[in-house]
Amino acid sequence: MKRVLCILLAAIMLVSMIGCSKKDTTSSKDPEATGTTPKEVEEVYFFSSIGAYKALLESEVEKWNSTKGAEKGVRIFMETNIDNYSQVQQAMIEAGNYPDISDMYAKPDMLKAGYARDLYEVKGIEDLIERFEPYFSQGVNLHGDKLYALPLELVPLKFVYNAEIFKECGLTEPPKTWDQVVEYARIITEKGNGKYYGFGWTTMWSASYTRFVLLSNINSIGVAYFDNNTGTYDFKPYEKAVKAIAQMYKEGSMFPSPLDQHIDPIRNRFAEGLVGMEPAPAYDVSVYTSQFPCDFEWKVCEPPALTDEGHVYNGVSLNRANVSIGSWVSEDRMWAVVEAFRFLHDRDLYKKLYSNSAIIPHEISIIEEVKAEGFEYEMPNWSEMSDITYYVAEPVRPDTLITLEGDNFHTVFTNIMLGETTWEAEIEGLNKRYNDAYQQAKKDGLINTDIYESGYNAGKRK
Repeated sequence: MKRVLCILLAAIMLVSMIGCSKKDTTSSKDPEATGTTPKEVEEVYFFSSIGAYKALLESEVEKWNSTKGAEKGVRIFMETNIDNYSQVQQAMIEAGNYPDISDMYAKPDMLKAGYARDLYEVKGIEDLIERFEPYFSQGVNLHGDKLYALPLELVPLKFVYNAEIFKECGLTEPPKTWDQVVEYARIITEKGNGKYYGFGWTTMWSASYTRFVLLSNINSIGVAYFDNNTGTYDFKPYEKAVKAIAQMYKEGSMFPSPLDQHIDPIRNRFAEGLVGMEPAPAYDVSVYTSQFPCDFEWKVCEPPALTDEGHVYNGVSLNRANVSIGSWVSEDRMWAVVEAFRFLHDRDLYKKLYSNSAIIPHEISIIEEVKAEGFEYEMPNWSEMSDITYYVAEPVRPDTLITLEGDNFHTVFTNIMLGETTWEAEIEGLNKRYNDAYQQAKKDGLINTDIYESGYNAGKRK
């Protein structure tokens, strides 16, 4: 608790520094409207959460600032926070240090607070809206009839393993099921004898169970733990995955200790050759190439399935939105914010990012063009990690709109892992708590059923 409080205090202190570091805007005149060459520059503040390709994006921003931006009289001031982004963003807004453009990911709490501007009401981006419209998703880009963000990328959820450890342990192929993950983890840990462990996991990251158990296993079920067809929660299908994690913890075949290792430290343990295998979103390619470079051969495979039938359905990709425009941007500065917004959605920028193994755009034409021309910088395993042949966008979930009585699934699954309770003792109550909370949220008018009960099926593989 003390450590959490320290992090939050540090985040708040950072906000005060942000307010001091950001230059004041000096001009609000549109140079195109006046027909004059601007003598002063309008600065647009861009607050970003992107870490995987931070340096590349910063470089592209600076290039734009010195070329097209300079011609238009606009400069983008970019600042990035990775570890505590949501907390810092909220504290920043409350302190009156408003970013003009930032990652809001159409979060219901952000939208309810009125932080984001409806892009349908913004002049000068009509062509961008038309271009991206085929990829709009409710709860990600759209919220009802309002548009808050354009699409950025798909991030397939996959699995990585240390090929050298596998070879040393006599393992000739990647695990295909959770049962095999448990078996492989036991073999690797015994062979490692304290030098390395079979499986990397963290309970300190709130997205661990969401992404790597509940969403990854749509490949076995076809729908998510919240079924958008029936408007109900059901965690029962995930029994094998939760019990597999608990078994690996109990047997000591998981890197110690998942209670102390946050997501980046556990990634670093893999990069140091201390972990045989672990789940990984597609952006981990850059993690293991640049942030925590691996000096051994590592490979990518699909996440484990719940049953021996394997991957019956398509897997899931995180469906990530791009930046939103703050509702507080004044009309006399909107022209400059629009110029910066247009740059951050420029087709050439998306092409550049994909060509440097940074994002996987929704637009297949961009992917095909880059492959035909050749990548500028193709990271190891990028082809396998960015392959979305059998992957579809994730379904939208109402988790942040409901008020839960009692422990959430992350706490329950962690307690099962620790042996403090059992699946059988918890599952019925867990389902009931979530479904009761959802029904109450509907009664309270918090749930737009056009969004959350609009249907979803990952589709069977062909």
